[in-house]
Amino acid sequence: MKLRQLIAALTAAAVISPAAVYAQDETMYICAYYNDGGTLVDAKTFNASELKNVLDSLAPEDAAKAKLFQWNDTLQPVGELIVSDYTRGAGNVLENMESTFKAPNVTSEMHTAEFWHNKQNCSADVIMTGDEIAAFNRSILDTPETYTNDLSAVEGSYNGVMLAELNAAFESPAGLYLNGAPVPESYYEAIRENIRNSPVTEDMPYRFGFAVSRTVMKAYPYEDYLSDDPSDPEWDNLVSTAVAVNEPLVLLFTTADGKFTMARSQCCSGWVPTADIGICADKAEWENYKNPENILVVTGEKIYLEPSANADLNEKMLTMGTVLPLVTEDTGRVSFRLPWSNYVVKMPARNEDGSFYQKDALIPANRDVNVGYLPYTSANVVTQALKSLGNRYGWGGMMNSQDCSSYAREVYLCFGLELPRNTTWQSAMPADVTVMSGMTDDEKKAVLDTLPAGAILIFPGHEMIYLGEDNGLYYTINDVSSLVPPNQPGTIVKPRSVVVNDLSTLRANGSTWLGNLSHAIVIK
Repeated sequence: MKLRQLIAALTAAAVISPAAVYAQDETMYICAYYNDGGTLVDAKTFNASELKNVLDSLAPEDAAKAKLFQWNDTLQPVGELIVSDYTRGAGNVLENMESTFKAPNVTSEMHTAEFWHNKQNCSADVIMTGDEIAAFNRSILDTPETYTNDLSAVEGSYNGVMLAELNAAFESPAGLYLNGAPVPESYYEAIRENIRNSPVTEDMPYRFGFAVSRTVMKAYPYEDYLSDDPSDPEWDNLVSTAVAVNEPLVLLFTTADGKFTMARSQCCSGWVPTADIGICADKAEWENYKNPENILVVTGEKIYLEPSANADLNEKMLTMGTVLPLVTEDTGRVSFRLPWSNYVVKMPARNEDGSFYQKDALIPANRDVNVGYLPYTSANVVTQALKSLGNRYGWGGMMNSQDCSSYAREVYLCFGLELPRNTTWQSAMPADVTVMSGMTDDEKKAVLDTLPAGAILIFPGHEMIYLGEDNGLYYTINDVSSLVPPNQPGTIVKPRSVVVNDLSTLRANGSTWLGNLSHAIVIK
């Protein structure tokens, strides 16, 4: 096997990056070590003179999990470049994690998926098949308390005049700031007028479309961020949810200035920038494009298309869980390029008149994507969750980010699971839900001991993905705005990041996260 091929194979298999490999002008060997699950956890290289000592030093249990590879190529200096790129690409995960700041009680190993994969509560067994997931999604839609929208069931027309009047009758939110100054009443009145003067009738047909860019849905149609703190512009309570590229939408009326459209997604309703929507000719066209036979799923925390002279495709951002139709037949050139070593997908786009169409786009083979949904296993949930480690927090999806429940929602979208929008609605899912309110800490620990990695934990106002127990502490990964570190009682800090921490973390009132747990949800 050539060195280049071997390194590619090792890279594809590795969860923890192997020790740096190197090439010399002599026969070389790689000894690769695997865990019980068959996952590569380390690899070391040796020249011929070192080989016997290495093999003699292997313990029997290690030897049973090791594989030996040999190559005879003389690849310097090219070999050094390949190895260097490999080392950077694989991440040297554990070594690099030593330099990151961490929550109290969190080690570098805990920032790696492999650490949690080796826990007893983390399994590679499939929890639900694709058909079972589809049935589960249907049961969520059929549960009123989840407040999800069955978009395909929408038919006919609605009274646009009444709906506009209702939406224009909102009370001005108190205590908000625009660019550091209190929001004047005139700002809210301008929003009301924009809604009141919308071109509506008493009998308006529903329209259907797709998001053509990653965007956000807001409670009211406005462009700015309205913060609750004059010194903190990075929080806007009126942002409702993120909307992914190619997410299907039911569309209602548009504001008088044409800039915003009232829309429904599967998990929420609100106002979306009109420029971010492609409108289908009719529902039949929308349904035809909504359920493609072959799909490519974004499994990285974010990926970007390559630079392009085409503004609709130029470095477009795609977030975790985004689903795109996958082209399986050779289309020839795409945007003046051959598609070799690329996936070809159908990207949603918008004509000048707002109508929807699709254009072929290339996604490089090196992007973190998957053909079809990932198998739904607890190990895969952990892997997906840790890909966002350190990403910033964004309420409702503002600032191209996620909040706690949308973070969990994006992780589960990678398996085809479409969860409700927020913690309360997720607690109402027809899943395996354990109500923990009223339990003692010991009783809650007993429940945690039975949970698989990847379960959802909730206390009022926050949501976490459970990782497991280590040395008597129970760990989660979550997208958190503020907390009190367990070693700094009374000190409120704002991580506003996806972090690993344990449940001895405190809330502002001095009680622990463990003590506040209200629900544990296993989606099965």
